[in-house]
Amino acid sequence: MTGFPALLAYAALAIFWLNTLLIAAAAWGECARLVRRWGARARAGVVVEGTGPEGQAAIHRVRQVGRSKGDAAIWFHDRAYEAEVLGGVVAVGSERVGLAGGAVWVGRARQRAAAACAGAEAFAAARAPATRAAGWARAVEVSIGTGDRVWLSQGPGGPLIADFDPRGWRRKVIALTAGLVVGLPAIAAACTALCLWPPVFGTVSKLGAFATLVVFNLFQLFGKLHHEAVQPPATLALRGVWRAPA
Repeated sequence: MTGFPALLAYAALAIFWLNTLLIAAAAWGECARLVRRWGARARAGVVVEGTGPEGQAAIHRVRQVGRSKGDAAIWFHDRAYEAEVLGGVVAVGSERVGLAGGAVWVGRARQRAAAACAGAEAFAAARAPATRAAGWARAVEVSIGTGDRVWLSQGPGGPLIADFDPRGWRRKVIALTAGLVVGLPAIAAACTALCLWPPVFGTVSKLGAFATLVVFNLFQLFGKLHHEAVQPPATLALRGVWRAPA
């Protein structure tokens, strides 16, 4: 096949590659920006004093709205992410470090435990307001307090206090980005090879064009999922669902 249809096909292939490279470049750029902002060396320590009313030194809070159709499920959507450093002292070896302001990171497992449904009574109390237009507002709180092991480092807006080693998050971000940056062009190259399989515009070539169309749309999804997955723990989406206890 030659002429105008062939020109359109090659133009579509060029657009496919441009889209692939733009998604990979955006992922790489976001990874580099996040690592620069949150890549400071972390020091492990223990909270020896928290000035909060229950010995808290810091609190991470996710404000959510839950909505239900009146059935056996309440679906939650995040509205805001908040960090509150109440103050305290962290023992880092022989050094005592005071806490005053900054960012707060808490582990995913603790967040999910705090967000879980407490039982049938809690679900029943929440379902009625969740069926209204405004939904049911709640705050999922996880605190860091006296006796907790923490990691201190420097964030873009001040100190960072985390209840887990931030190096694990950085390794995850780099690994996910590397997989995307390498994987997308590799898949695109395989699709291109099929598209150009001789005879061009033959059966194999047409199957390659169909595969290219499919992965073109999937790459958009992969880019979005990567963006959500690499967000700092302070703003990583929590969401969630409560289901009526049996």
